[in-house]
Amino acid sequence: MRDIKLLECTLRDGTYVIDFMIDPDTVYAFASDLLHVGFEDVEVGHGLGLGAHRSYSAGFTDRELYERLAPLAESNRLYSFFIPYVGNLDDIKMARQNGLYGLRIGMEPAYLKEYMPIVEEAKKLGYFVALNIMKSYTVTPTGFGELAEMVKDVADVLYLVDSAGHILPGEAQNYIKAVHDKVGMIPLGYHGHNNLGLAVASALEVIDEGVEYVDTTLTGIGRSGGNVPTETMIAVLARKFGVTHYSDEFLLRTLKLARSFRDYILAKGKVLDIRSEDILFGYAGFHSSFEGLVRDFADRKGLDFHKVILDVSRKERVFLSKEILDSMIDDLEK
Repeated sequence: MRDIKLLECTLRDGTYVIDFMIDPDTVYAFASDLLHVGFEDVEVGHGLGLGAHRSYSAGFTDRELYERLAPLAESNRLYSFFIPYVGNLDDIKMARQNGLYGLRIGMEPAYLKEYMPIVEEAKKLGYFVALNIMKSYTVTPTGFGELAEMVKDVADVLYLVDSAGHILPGEAQNYIKAVHDKVGMIPLGYHGHNNLGLAVASALEVIDEGVEYVDTTLTGIGRSGGNVPTETMIAVLARKFGVTHYSDEFLLRTLKLARSFRDYILAKGKVLDIRSEDILFGYAGFHSSFEGLVRDFADRKGLDFHKVILDVSRKERVFLSKEILDSMIDDLEK
């Protein structure tokens, strides 16, 4: 079978639902369990990446976390996320000094050229660098191919990122085809959100087009509509390619760990069911990070929040602010 690498992201993307409040000892315990089950690539850290603890407290610092994880990082492939306008170069250096193997740099298409020096610096530090083009749906497949041309000789893998769970499976396939048309076969990954329930189907489509890396989380836990469920993806790949790697035992051990993590989340009083709003966000291509901003705006103006989501998303999907929303008020009121 093809070598499909599942990058297990529960201990990063999954922390959104508990307000990032997962202590270093618990991260260490679950990371150890994931590695023991057989996952070779595991992402850890604050949901918003390195440096985010300074603005979005997680109850601990990055240094405390990565020093705790250093014994695991010595002999395993641990990754962290980094957004250039959240963290800084010192954060990147600190994590590398504690043995972190991979850095997944996330940015919107509009910022790629501006922050390419960060990608280059991460490579100089010895990181395996994955470049995650957040909100990939804000460019066309052709535009995505042009972005691939910019980074093909720098990043180790380029990720198609469906941040709102908006891209349909056939559309995801078109993005990958566009990369191949522009630069040929390069290492590619897929990070999908499951707002419309299509993340696994999209993963299968892009795998058929040559994608090697798929991000997953236990039970699909993650921001907004969640992510590609790890255990589901294992079962689907075993059905598709046979059980030479994704064995029955591997699936059963993953299911047991997924139940354990789910119990941990529920014990914190959190709800894991998808909300109707998350489906709307997927339909509209609306990033959930703007939810509070738009709710406050709709309340102030006496507008229907759900209708505002649709109208705003047809005008702007990359960046929103109070000023941008206020500038749209005439059209929104109509």
